[in-house]
Amino acid sequence: MKERFAIVGKRLPRKDALAKAKGEIKFASDIFLPGMLYAGFLRSPYAHARIKSIDTSRADALPGVKKIISYKSTALKGGQTLGQIRVPRKFECLLNETVRYAGEVVAVVAAVDAQTAEEALGLIEVQYEVLPAVFDKMEGCRPDAPRIYPDMDSNLYCCPRTVNGVLPLEFGDVEEGFARADHIIEGIYDSPMQHPVSPEPLSVVCEWTGDNLTCWTSSQRPQGTREDIAISLGLPFSSVRVIATNTVGGYGAKSPEKMAALVALLAKATGKPVRALFSRAEDFVGTHRRIDARVEARVGVKDDGTITALHTKLYTNFGRDSRLSYYIPATAAVDTCSTLYKYETSKFEGYHVITNTEDHGAMNGFGDPESGFGIERLMDEAAERIGMDPVDFRLKNCMRYGDKGMEFFPAMVGPVEWGVVGPDLDSFPECIRLSAEKAGWKAKWKGWRIPVAVNGSRRKGIGIAIGMHHCIATTPDSGSVKMNKDGTVDAFSSDPEIGQGLKTAVAQVVAEELGVAYESVNVVLSDTSITPYGGGVFGSRGTLAGVGSVHRAAQEAKRKLLELAAKKLGASPEELAARDGLVYVKADPRRSISIAALCTEAYQIVGNAVLPYPWTDERSGKNIVPVSVAVAIAEVEVDTETGLLEVERITSAHDCGRVLNPTIVENQINLSITMGNGYVRSEEIVIDKTTGAILNPNLLDYKVMTILDMPKSENVSEIMVEFPCPWGPFGAKGMSETATTTQAPAIANAIYNATGVRIRGAFLTADRLLEALARK
Repeated sequence: MKERFAIVGKRLPRKDALAKAKGEIKFASDIFLPGMLYAGFLRSPYAHARIKSIDTSRADALPGVKKIISYKSTALKGGQTLGQIRVPRKFECLLNETVRYAGEVVAVVAAVDAQTAEEALGLIEVQYEVLPAVFDKMEGCRPDAPRIYPDMDSNLYCCPRTVNGVLPLEFGDVEEGFARADHIIEGIYDSPMQHPVSPEPLSVVCEWTGDNLTCWTSSQRPQGTREDIAISLGLPFSSVRVIATNTVGGYGAKSPEKMAALVALLAKATGKPVRALFSRAEDFVGTHRRIDARVEARVGVKDDGTITALHTKLYTNFGRDSRLSYYIPATAAVDTCSTLYKYETSKFEGYHVITNTEDHGAMNGFGDPESGFGIERLMDEAAERIGMDPVDFRLKNCMRYGDKGMEFFPAMVGPVEWGVVGPDLDSFPECIRLSAEKAGWKAKWKGWRIPVAVNGSRRKGIGIAIGMHHCIATTPDSGSVKMNKDGTVDAFSSDPEIGQGLKTAVAQVVAEELGVAYESVNVVLSDTSITPYGGGVFGSRGTLAGVGSVHRAAQEAKRKLLELAAKKLGASPEELAARDGLVYVKADPRRSISIAALCTEAYQIVGNAVLPYPWTDERSGKNIVPVSVAVAIAEVEVDTETGLLEVERITSAHDCGRVLNPTIVENQINLSITMGNGYVRSEEIVIDKTTGAILNPNLLDYKVMTILDMPKSENVSEIMVEFPCPWGPFGAKGMSETATTTQAPAIANAIYNATGVRIRGAFLTADRLLEALARK
């Protein structure tokens, strides 16, 4: 009997592995065109100021300078200035008369080389009227805080469901839930800013051919970038082509937004292609960062561990602007703060505070790491209060199939209607059990305030945390498949390869569905004039949406293939199967015909599909809310004299639906584990409290985790749990971001087990540990 899957689930080499190893892949920063000019960006030194005057005459006179634009410059059409054209879904214009964070672009130069562009920036004279600024979210909430936008009543960002600047979300009567509780535990917890630190700084190259624009860029959402450019410049979508075939490590930062439109304007004005490549420092101040947050929460529990109520107030630093509206607090509201556990009642209040800091973006796990770092520390305190093993507490209360769920978008705009999580979520208890078994929890856990081991000033501890994240967003996706006359296949998606392995996953799924060799599938991604519409890769949506839509296109092509073969083989399409390059009769495999022969006769077999969404749960009739979950167990050693923290072992279990390629899944887990560690152990964005400037926009002073900071590879256990998702390609779904949600609280809880000290602040660094130990 043949194995069920020939290609899915196998450790096949990545589609782009050899080309990357040989240096043949071209990224946006590798695009060089004849006669190309180079862009430079003049940035404000002030966090809040009005431009009184801007004089570019000295820079204009510099040999090699071809064009300078500012907020006074006119756009392509309609006579509007750049200071009047709003960036889609944001407050800001393409360039602004009033700047609202230190590092905001004031003017852009195009010159014959990068050195000339840089020199020209130094010759531009700008006079500013400095305005009051606010950088801290809690200060920004105060009624007397400086207004970032004077026409607003406060600094609280509003969406359709906010009430007096507060986003509410309730389930049941939370006060009644607290009244039934045997214990009420409360706490205030902070989480830090974090920068995505993509290995590839943001880059854009723009070239015009007549009235048609081609833009090569690093983007997680190529179709969205196309729309941003077209809307900003008043162009039809068909006149803008965005190519983002190879993008390196998005982590939420790869969205060029107005940078692409400004470079396109320079290219049109000069009649030359123009290249913009951010330096590392510019990438720190000119892209996005993770929101920093404060969680004020209280939880009610009964003596048996039942959670009767959770009330969460989440304060988040919106920054100066963001295209994400309330996405991140709304994600926290519907996920960690309403559905991660079986809360009998819950109440959420979100305060999204506009400040004079860099824009926030959708960094890995967005909403769930920020809220989870607080809630999972609180849940550990709740388990301790009732004397319950923290593993048992989570086993009792974690969500399962049929429990309530909601996507973040209804929480923002309404109506609020609870759906359910699907049958794949019965994986959650299994993830907890397998993690505990692999980590040897029963042997190591000795009880509350009892370390795993003590050796002088060194104490070992163990801690657990659980987390979740949605694995699809509400934007649509579509895919296409074209079968060639020799039986090979071209598969098309607008979702980009950003290092996560999307190209490989698409090829495996298409090859499996059509019965052809993995090597026979060519995957074409992220060219908006060629590939069908797709929302991009963010929110762990790449598998369900991107791969899933191409899988459905392959199913449509297969239907046509089998219909053609049925006539040849004298059988119905339902009686046929495709595998190993053949279509054959399932009851008699000797009756077969080659796929290449069928494709030759058909001339062209094409499949197209649009992702059907939302999905309905057959048992309840409610909408399914696709989410994935994860568990982390951290084992640490703390030196109570020096504060030195060593994370010695990580056990991380993940609900994957179906594993399409184990190697790729393991890589994604390891990335998220590393990012989750750096989040609270080393990656601190330092902002000058006077000027608002980022003081460490470089990889010397902003310290990402290295291989020396992490546990040895043999001490990192990646557990892949397969409970197939009924709506995913062969049961697969997105999972990579969930590991980021669990690392920080698992480490914090392990530190408590080792030292008896609860750290409620944003960082788990030596100085913070020593401060906490001193207070003890």
